[in-house]
Amino acid sequence: MAQLRPSDPEVLATAVVDSVVVVSDPDARRSGLFYWEMARPWTEAVVEAVRKAENSEIRSLGERLIDDPGTPDHYRRLRAALVEQAALPSTAPLFDAAWEAECNSRIGFHLGERHTRDAEPVSVEELRTLPPGPALPPGADPEVLIVVPFRDRDTGGARLRNLLACLLALRDQSFPRDRYQVTVVESDDSPRWREVITPFTDHYLFAPKAGMFNKSWAVNTGLVNTPGRNEVLCILDADVLADRDFVARNAERFRSPGVGGHMTYRKMSCLDGPTTAWAIRERVQRRGTEAGADRLRAFQLRRPPGCCLWVRTGTFRRIGGMDERYEGWGGEDNDFVYRFDIAAPFFNHDDWMLHMQHPPASLLRADGELVNAHIPPLSWQPEEPIGQLDRFATEPAAGSRP
Repeated sequence: MAQLRPSDPEVLATAVVDSVVVVSDPDARRSGLFYWEMARPWTEAVVEAVRKAENSEIRSLGERLIDDPGTPDHYRRLRAALVEQAALPSTAPLFDAAWEAECNSRIGFHLGERHTRDAEPVSVEELRTLPPGPALPPGADPEVLIVVPFRDRDTGGARLRNLLACLLALRDQSFPRDRYQVTVVESDDSPRWREVITPFTDHYLFAPKAGMFNKSWAVNTGLVNTPGRNEVLCILDADVLADRDFVARNAERFRSPGVGGHMTYRKMSCLDGPTTAWAIRERVQRRGTEAGADRLRAFQLRRPPGCCLWVRTGTFRRIGGMDERYEGWGGEDNDFVYRFDIAAPFFNHDDWMLHMQHPPASLLRADGELVNAHIPPLSWQPEEPIGQLDRFATEPAAGSRP
C-alpha cells in the first residue's frame, strides 16, 4: 500500500463507487469524452476489481451499480458495504485500485445526500413565459461584460433551453444591474433564435458562419462589437447555471492586487438530465439563490480550462483574444488560458460551477486526438483585427457540423 494513500474508509469507499459510476454511466462519457478516455485504464481496473472481489456481497452490489448506475440506492449500498468491510485484507486491492484511479482520472462524481431521480423536464416554451428580469438601464456604463457564444441546430432543444436558463440566472444577480451587461453571440448560417433570445439579453449579435462552430471567434466578436468600456470580460458557456452572487463575487476579485484574470472553479459539475431540470426550476422558477449541492448528481471534470473565465479586457486584446483558427470543440480554451497565464497573473478559485446537460459536443479524430490537435499551442499571432463579424460570411455549408 502506498504510504500516502488515505486511511479513511469513507474516502476510499467513495473512490471505489465513484469510479464504478464513471465507467458505467453514459453521462460520464458525454460530460468529457477526452477526459473519460484518458481515465479508462484506471477506472476500468476498479470495475474489474469489484467484479473479482472475494466478498460475494461486494460483487453482487457492485454488479447492481454497474448495471444501473443512475439509482442512488445502488451507489449508497455498495459504499456502505465497503466502509463496513474496510478493515478486511480482501478489501485492500479494491481500495488500492480506486486510489490509483483518483490520482489519475480527471472525472470525479458527486451525489448529494438529498438527491432523488424525480424531476419534471423543463422546456424552452416554459422558460419563454417567465419574466425576463431587469434589463440594462438607459445610460449605464457597465465595467463588466459577459459574452455567451451560442449555437443550437436541434430545433430549440437542450442548448436553447440551457441558454434561456443561463440568461434568466444572469438577470437575477446581487450585483448592481447598471454595472454589468450580457451579450449573446449566435453563430450559425442564420439567426435562428434571435426572437427567442433577444428579450433575455442586453445585446444580441449574429455572427454568420455556416460550417463548424468557432467559439474563439464568437467570443472575440462579442467583445469587439459590444459598446461600453468593458473593463472586465467574462467568457461564459451557455450551459452554465449561475448562482445569485456569481457576478458580484467574481467582479470583486479584481480589486485584489496582482489579478489579471481567474477561473472560478477547480471542478466543473456536469449535471445529469433530472438534476439539470431540478436545478433550473430551483434557481430560475423558484428563484433560489443557488441550486444546492445536497440535491445534485454530477460528473465533475477536474481542472478543465474553459466554461467560465474572467479576464481584464486590456490583456485579452493584448494577446489577440482567443485563437480563431480553432474549429469545433477541443483545445481552444487550453490555448487561451496558457497564453493569458503567460501574459498576466491568472488564478483559480474553488466555486461550484454547474453545467447543464446537453447533447455531446467534443469531437475526436480517428487517432483519438481532439479535432484541433494540429494547431501548434501558443502560436496565435493574428495579422488582422480579431472579432470581425463578416470573417466567415461566405463560408460554404457543405460538411458542416454543430
